[in-house]
Amino acid sequence: MVRSRAEYLINKLISNTLSETELEELLEGMEKDEMLQQYSSVLEQYFNTLIEQHDQDTPQPEWRINSGDRMAPAVPTRRIQFFYANYRGLAAFLALLFGLGTAYYFLNKNQPDRLTTADLAGYHPASGSVPVFANQEMVPRGKRKNVRLSDGSTVKLNSDSKISFPKNFGKTGRVVSLNGEAFFDVQRDESRPFVISVNSVKIKVLGTSFNVKDYNDEQELEITVRSGRVSVSLLSGQSAPVVLTKDQKLIFNKTTETFTIIGVNAESESSWITGALQFNNTPLNQVEHTLEKWYDVDIIVEDPTLYQASLTGKHLNENLDSMLESITYALDAQYEIKGRTIILRK
Repeated sequence: MVRSRAEYLINKLISNTLSETELEELLEGMEKDEMLQQYSSVLEQYFNTLIEQHDQDTPQPEWRINSGDRMAPAVPTRRIQFFYANYRGLAAFLALLFGLGTAYYFLNKNQPDRLTTADLAGYHPASGSVPVFANQEMVPRGKRKNVRLSDGSTVKLNSDSKISFPKNFGKTGRVVSLNGEAFFDVQRDESRPFVISVNSVKIKVLGTSFNVKDYNDEQELEITVRSGRVSVSLLSGQSAPVVLTKDQKLIFNKTTETFTIIGVNAESESSWITGALQFNNTPLNQVEHTLEKWYDVDIIVEDPTLYQASLTGKHLNENLDSMLESITYALDAQYEIKGRTIILRK
């Protein structure tokens, strides 16, 4: 007798010998009415067999009625028959819930990070909420780090940044979350879109290289494409995703929920991955935040008029003193170092 696939999977489930792949197959069947009916039928047959065996192996109670000097066997009431009939259906139903629930529990226990196809297709992060995964890489201020993902994609994390990702991506998609700045070089896989969740947008690609900058203490989010195409869905209610191509940069203002797209030299824009800091008419307050993260310092600007200035220049692997000398010369200002605190003044 050839067993059905449903019977095979249920038997493996009951014997607790399901492999990870078989668990996935079992759960995928839950989404199909035809397979769910087969599961239910197999479980009902299984439990009916168990109950029949139990009835045969268990001595029947000797119900007797006292009739004077004579004891006669009592006939089971219809209430008892009704209970057993419903017990069979209840047992099968509970077994279905328990069995499939157990499979779901163990699958998610083994792979707590995996998102379903539905999760991926309808995923749109709420403001302030991004997916949480088991694996995290955090880079403190003053440091940078390279991360390799399970699909072969690489991520370069800038200072004061964190990326969360699953140990292994699922069959239908690849999802990570980011806070801070990172340069992504994504392996192309048309069957599994690569999705990056940040607090304000969802970024979706198939295979490309691009830079994402989204620090909580900064008002603007930036996405710069070096190669390929990047689809950006905005939380501001934008009806259609914005598609960026090579040497395009999207700047999203988190306060006004508006964005602009400009043409840039993407290689220069992401020069930090080679150890270089490049400013292109960059306001001093942005330069201040960049230096604080890059050198792990706190900067105090005593004269507010300095914030009216913008800076342009490229600095390659310069130490803190050299950087400060260059900046204060351009600003016609002075600096003082007190431990990890830098004071700028006229």
